[in-house]
Amino acid sequence: MMTSTTSQPRQEAEWLNMWTKRLVVAVVALFVFFLFFYNLTDYPKTWFDEGSHLHVPKALVTMGVYADYSSEGLRHFGPTIGVGPTVMLPIAAAFQLFGIGLLQARLVMALYLAAATLLMFLLARWLLGLRSALVATALLLTMPAIGTVEYGRQVLGEVPGLAFMAAGFLLWFTRWQRSRLWELTLVGALLGLSVVTKYQYLLVLGATLLAAWGLNLFYFKLPQRLFLIPGVVAALIFGAWQLFTLVYLGPATIGENLAMLREVTAGAAAVFSPPLMMRALGELFSAKSFLWTLFPALLYASYALLRAPGKANLSQERRQQLAILYLLTLINLSWYVVASVSWLRYAFVGLAFSAFFVAWMFRDLTLNFSPMHLWRAAQRGQRVVGYGGLTALFWLAAMISASAARLTWTIASAPPDDSMQMAAVMNRTVPLDALVETWEPQMGFLTDHRYHYPPQLLLNRAVRQVWLNETPVAELYDFTELAPDFVLIGEFSRWVNVYPPERLQQAGYERVETLGQFELYRRRSP
Repeated sequence: MMTSTTSQPRQEAEWLNMWTKRLVVAVVALFVFFLFFYNLTDYPKTWFDEGSHLHVPKALVTMGVYADYSSEGLRHFGPTIGVGPTVMLPIAAAFQLFGIGLLQARLVMALYLAAATLLMFLLARWLLGLRSALVATALLLTMPAIGTVEYGRQVLGEVPGLAFMAAGFLLWFTRWQRSRLWELTLVGALLGLSVVTKYQYLLVLGATLLAAWGLNLFYFKLPQRLFLIPGVVAALIFGAWQLFTLVYLGPATIGENLAMLREVTAGAAAVFSPPLMMRALGELFSAKSFLWTLFPALLYASYALLRAPGKANLSQERRQQLAILYLLTLINLSWYVVASVSWLRYAFVGLAFSAFFVAWMFRDLTLNFSPMHLWRAAQRGQRVVGYGGLTALFWLAAMISASAARLTWTIASAPPDDSMQMAAVMNRTVPLDALVETWEPQMGFLTDHRYHYPPQLLLNRAVRQVWLNETPVAELYDFTELAPDFVLIGEFSRWVNVYPPERLQQAGYERVETLGQFELYRRRSP
């Protein structure tokens, strides 16, 4: 009787605990679904980069060519090398099956976002354990400096590239010394697809693989095939795509393509400007970067990785694997600070993996995120451990909850996208055969008007104008030479002032429509 009496409360407690866990899982799943899919076409509003990328799958479906386009014809460079076919082709398939539209494209991207989130969670669980993986994933999705949800809901390459990279690392690390040839080849293929998806990752991932190989060569001394095969295959995948674009584009345009790549390198990737370096450091030291804990976490990870394996409570295998991700993080953040134009988006992949190291630091400070153990430690007289850990736990909870609340409100309260509203105005009021000058490429996706955009190579001059105060693009480009029927000014056009008001007035243009960020000008009849 005593056994039956005592077992019933225990069974009830276990039942309650089980359903509590299920309820928490259901709430978290609904919240993640909200972050990924709610208000998908209005947040974030479509803009220059996304619009230019969307030209390629639209051209593939409507014209059968893998290219950008303007009123003068096809442009076989720019967006076609900014984001890879791993993004363009699935979106083109969605257009072919369900019609051309922003919702269809962003649903593809939301699925990539879900895949990247799951793969990063699995990778963090393998390296740090379940609780740390949950914390790292929460940080990945909510931290403003990373912007995973914001970038992942748009047609951009950062999040899909991260998905391929996380998949490659996960397969590599879980198999490690047990890896067979085909598994190492698949690791290299996944890492190569990451670079093809987002060319910017070539610098970061290439340098990381070389550094990891060297570290293994001189310290860990594992079989070299673990590093050589993935590195060689990744290079071959990227080289094969480059060769394909070379053959596909043909010799008539490859010179333009190479010229644009040189411009990109000079304009955004190799700037070396002291004021921009200070700005970049300010971004990383700000509250948006893990509530000022980014650099403490990186210092702590360095200390933990350098400790003897036994003292660090870390196996040699995990230590080497975490060291590879640590190298990747440092390489990306160092390049971002020293050589980029200090746009935080350029630090995306480094900040994404920094979530692992922030979670690692808080795990060790909080006795594996256990308030009960911390409280007991404080009661036993270990006040630094106990109260310090509780303070760290509160800091972490505030960091995640405040960022999650901000992101939730931003998505829920996002107003209707004025680009789509302006597209409706254009369809009602502007003839399809009229020539419209603009530097808002999203409009060329949303409507079928004849748009002319400034030359592609002018884009990097615009970047240098804004970030380095160099020659204004308005002095390098005169839209009035084409005598367009309409000029459409939006956020990007106004940001770089490519259509100065005085030039519009001198050329005889009058404003006929204002909507949100947009102003539509029509040329007066002679």
